Amino acid sequence: MWKDELQSFVASARERTPTELINGIRDIGVAMGHDAGEALLDSHPELFSHRPMLTQAFIEMVHTQDVAEIRQMLDTDVNGPTSFGQIATERTSIGVMSSKDAYKRLDEVFEHVDFSRCTRAVMVGCGGRPFTMFRIHDQTPVPEIVGLDIVPDAVETANILAAKLSYTRCRAEFRNGRDYDYRGAQVVYIASMVSPKAAVVSRIADMAPPDLQLVLWEPYSLARLWSERAEETLDPRLEVVGRTRVSRNMTRDVFVRFRPGAAARASES
Repeated sequence: MWKDELQSFVASARERTPTELINGIRDIGVAMGHDAGEALLDSHPELFSHRPMLTQAFIEMVHTQDVAEIRQMLDTDVNGPTSFGQIATERTSIGVMSSKDAYKRLDEVFEHVDFSRCTRAVMVGCGGRPFTMFRIHDQTPVPEIVGLDIVPDAVETANILAAKLSYTRCRAEFRNGRDYDYRGAQVVYIASMVSPKAAVVSRIADMAPPDLQLVLWEPYSLARLWSERAEETLDPRLEVVGRTRVSRNMTRDVFVRFRPGAAARASES
């Protein structure tokens, strides 16, 4: 039943906006249950033939939201010390996760990741609304918080927002995560839409220090139809040590460390 409903809905993609399409699939996923969605995709891998189209729809949906929310945040008057959490948009007109919701979504991350000895945190795929970078800034004393993105406009906007908030410890760079030097990073967070995600993870495993704490923002259930999941093809030097709950947006954070001895062997080679 769910397979037929999903296929019928996807077949109507040309009649819907990207936001309507993605949110409609999310509604199906919530109705059927996250675990049922996982089982459906595992049983019917042919459904992944829709991924290129749905990935593009998701990118267009996020871009629409970015444009609207960034304009609002840049137009907000800032008098005195102000955090991103104070200017972040409370709700959106297109029915997707707002900047405020995304900022709060990270609560569980801080229950799993120890930033006390971190001197550099790197956000791969920071976007124009770099809520993860800014939440790290607001909640930790990490002296260097670097965002990477392959979209020039996103990098420019992230830096403009950082300057507006006087976040001198934050900066965004126009860099591909597959090429970055992670040797000085103790914490790395990879956004859900980074691609190819597995290649970025392997690059991190090649270069990061032994005390690396890696966080993967991973799709679950039907969100796998537009986002890659690195957990299933995780570099063998790494292992999963924890996970957050699955959100309504069908994503969760996955916490990864080096396997015992793996970092030392990698550095010797």
